[in-house]
Amino acid sequence: MVDHQHNNNNNNPMRHRKRNMQQRALQSSISDISKQQIVSIQVSSNRRNEIEQFLKLFGYNSEKTILQVHLIGFFRKKNLNQREIEQKSKSVKRYGGTSFIVVGRTYDPVIIQNVIRPKSKDPLESSPGYIGYLWKDKNPENKSPHELIPLDFIPVHLPYPDDWKKMFATKGFLIAMHVPTSFVKDKNKITRALYRIAKNGPDIRKDWNFLNDLKNLGYNTHTYTKS
Repeated sequence: MVDHQHNNNNNNPMRHRKRNMQQRALQSSISDISKQQIVSIQVSSNRRNEIEQFLKLFGYNSEKTILQVHLIGFFRKKNLNQREIEQKSKSVKRYGGTSFIVVGRTYDPVIIQNVIRPKSKDPLESSPGYIGYLWKDKNPENKSPHELIPLDFIPVHLPYPDDWKKMFATKGFLIAMHVPTSFVKDKNKITRALYRIAKNGPDIRKDWNFLNDLKNLGYNTHTYTKS
């Protein structure tokens, strides 16, 4: 009789569902902090500085640059109406021509806690995937954007580890910034170089030695009119 009840329990669909739910809950109980610790152990001890040096290739200034954060799959999805197009044109005339580019991505949801939520009604910032921005001037701890980007950050076009993606289980977040239109030509050179680097299947957990190959293409090696 006992064995019969035991078999019935094992075949009980409700019990199976409950057990599966408990297993999923246990799997997701690993805190975001623990996940960040896993990444920090795996990456180069110099990763924070490497992220800053990479961003500098595009003209990043830790004191002034604003980095935007967008959900992957929703970047610039919004279609502008005529009034918004005119507003954009006026903005370009006022502040100078810029090109908005994606510089990398992260799947760590902690970045949501670090962003400043946009208050502006600027149509350029009303994309459904626009989460907010990173800016030292607005950060309560006076931290620069590169200090707030999670360590799982990967430069654009380079492969993101599958095990990290499964661990964080998010859609992912794009990091974007403005660069002067005069830099776009050289930005494209960096893009092509990153494509070539990606073909070699680099282990992005290790030191980013590829930065040495990109320095001559970077923003700071040329003279541009900053907006």
